[in-house]
Amino acid sequence: MEQPRRRRWPVPPSLLVALAPMVVFAAISAWRSRPSDDYPTLGQTVDSVVRSLVLPEGIAAVALCLVVTGLGWWRIATIDATRTRLSWTWLAPALIVVICLVRLPLVDWSALPGHYFLLLGVGVLFVGSFEELMARGVLLVGLRRRLPEFGVWIVSCVLFGLLHLLNALAGAGLGATLVQVVFAASFGSTLYLARRLSGNLLLPVLLHAFWDFGSIALSATADVHDPAKLVLVGGVGLLSFGVLALGIVAGGVVAWRDDRPRRLRRRWRTVPPMGAYAVREDEPRLPAVTW
Repeated sequence: MEQPRRRRWPVPPSLLVALAPMVVFAAISAWRSRPSDDYPTLGQTVDSVVRSLVLPEGIAAVALCLVVTGLGWWRIATIDATRTRLSWTWLAPALIVVICLVRLPLVDWSALPGHYFLLLGVGVLFVGSFEELMARGVLLVGLRRRLPEFGVWIVSCVLFGLLHLLNALAGAGLGATLVQVVFAASFGSTLYLARRLSGNLLLPVLLHAFWDFGSIALSATADVHDPAKLVLVGGVGLLSFGVLALGIVAGGVVAWRDDRPRRLRRRWRTVPPMGAYAVREDEPRLPAVTW
């Protein structure tokens, strides 16, 4: 009696596990958010940095580290066996560093106490560690079990961008939230690229934290009455979008290039041996045709 074939589960368990931290984080963030929240004031004061960054992101980072430890995924979630050899793609993360450095002189370091910037540094490190381990670590492990690398790149960037829709529940305007979704998805490509170039998750974590530090510190100390500084900030913002566009192109090229062996395997099937086409002696043969 023929054994019944087991139905193949359409979604591998590893992918469900990889999506779980993002779903749980989104659910908790939605539950904690209130329409009366003033999102634009996030990180503007010492109290806001502690309540909105250090404590929640620190707890989330520790919880995710425990999950990764339990799964035994630390190596595959944080280290790539091979690095990309496209050295020109280093330009995208390098320009992100340049933008972060250019923004530092625009920050008014005397506008807030010194411990504000120290706490902000701790907070953004928690943010970078948690979000990168979630989006460029655990999520990539699950996606790679089913998708080609180009699909992994697209899905991870899109999901990272969509995660920022939660800001609308925390008091951010809808238009500003949609811009941030596009911005985060684009930035996610550069962060993916940073992992593929360096071979580990440390560089994306540091890039993410450095970017957030400059953004929040500049927003908290910006002098709206100084036209010259506002023009400089706007120019840096426009340059940022150009750099992120480069990151999208570079990340896509790296992921597409990684899939080349996979595409070749699908294109060139194994040719059966010539013996499979040999005519047996006892088989009737067609008469020869003469012209």
